[in-house]
Parts: sequence; C-alpha cells; structure tokens
Amino acid sequence: MKILGKLILGVVVLGSLIVGGAVIVPSLTKNRHSELAMAVDNVNLLVKTETVYASTTAKPVSSFIGGAGEKEYRYQLVTYTAKGDARTLAFESQWRLKPHCYLAITTKGQNVESWERVATQKVPVSVRENLAMS
Repeated sequence: MKILGKLILGVVVLGSLIVGGAVIVPSLTKNRHSELAMAVDNVNLLVKTETVYASTTAKPVSSFIGGAGEKEYRYQLVTYTAKGDARTLAFESQWRLKPHCYLAITTKGQNVESWERVATQKVPVSVRENLAMS
C-alpha cells in the first residue's frame, strides 16, 4: 500500500511539472529569436497556431548565402494578432520584401510556418492602426 501511495504521488508530481512547464514556457519564449525558442514552441501542445500581421517597413536585419547557394534575408518584425496582441518575430526569406506591404504570417509561437503578402482590406482595422503607431 505504501508503494502505491508513493507511485501515485510521483505521477502527480511529474504531471504537475509537465503541465506547469507547458504553461510557463510560452511566456519565456515570447519575443525570443533563437532556434531553441522556435523548437520549444513548435513541440509545445499548448501553443496554438495563429495568424499575425506585420507591415514590411523594416529592412532586413541581415543577409547571408543559404545552403543551396542562394541569397537569404533575415527579418525581424513587430506583429499583431487580430485581438491586438503584439509579438516580435524573426524569420528568413529568399526574397527581399517590398516595403510598405502587409504580411499575414502563420505562426506557432516563435516558429514562423508560412507567410504571404495580403491586400490592405484583408488586414483587420485594429491591426492596421497598431502597425501605424509602431
């Protein structure tokens, strides 16, 4: 009986650590631009995939030659959700982004899954206002 009690206690403690870590980690990875932050957010089941919006007013932070010999650009953009939550994201592109365009970015935490250029009308008004002020 004592062994069963210790086993149950161990399972409860381990479960609490796992759930607690999964809840706390997203706040630790927010606005971090490391590969580790992206990897952690990608595997965390509590981090939802969402669409955020950005304006391409920023120039690339850096450029480099990719593995296949192509030029790549690294961007760091302030993004907003439709609810108005801000987040800074970093991602790489094989194309230099045209200035003063809007992007819809599909992201899971800090991990950018995809992005596309969108028309102004497709960007929520509240997001456009936030982007204009930032």
